[in-house]
Amino acid sequence: MAFTYFSQLAVSDTLHEGTHADAVVQPSVELLRAVLTIQHGNSGLSQRPLEATLSLRITQYIREHLADPDLSPPRIAAAHGISVRHLYAVLSRSGISLGDWIRTRRLAACRRELAGPHARLRTIAAIGRSWGFPNATHFSKTFRQTYGITPRDWRDQNAPQGRRG
Repeated sequence: MAFTYFSQLAVSDTLHEGTHADAVVQPSVELLRAVLTIQHGNSGLSQRPLEATLSLRITQYIREHLADPDLSPPRIAAAHGISVRHLYAVLSRSGISLGDWIRTRRLAACRRELAGPHARLRTIAAIGRSWGFPNATHFSKTFRQTYGITPRDWRDQNAPQGRRG
């Protein structure tokens, strides 16, 4: 089964590009891990690599779901088949504070969008909401604390329509 799967994967150009490529990576790794574990006869061997890559898999999952307003520790933990407590422990070992990590990436996404070519097509509050900041006042305060400038001033200074010449 694995031989057929990997043979088809090797010759299929559509599976090497874009979203198709992303969709086959995880199942491919898991299939290979399963084959090797079965051949060796020790399922305990698969635990170490899975645990070692868990932090990376979690942070990748968060990046992919950053704009999702329902992104939460229980949802992240459930997606990886672990408890919320284990989620925090894994991230802590990697030096990651979950709330800070998510907030930092969401703020960076807002900052990029506010400086982008379409920044003036949406309100600042709408941009904040789209990246998980449902309260406009809280978004503005958090943005200013992080970057030392309000979202409006950032947009005015950096969005193409707002540049001074």
